[in-house]
Amino acid sequence: MEQQEALKALREMKRVKKEAMAKYFYDLSKLAFAAMVLGGMVSFFQDADLKWGIVIVLGMLMAISFCITGNNLLK
Repeated sequence: MEQQEALKALREMKRVKKEAMAKYFYDLSKLAFAAMVLGGMVSFFQDADLKWGIVIVLGMLMAISFCITGNNLLK
């Protein structure tokens, strides 16, 4: 009986860890979007070179990759 409870507690701990890591990657996704994409938009309005386009695309790719990583952790 104790082994079953210990096993159940271990499974619950692993589930909580996975959820926490997934939340972490979702938050990284939000931060990457805010920093890179919105920061790139500021460069756009300041009439900078074409570097703002690269920053926006890189930010979107980072945000998508972090979101996919978080989603895969939950599976």
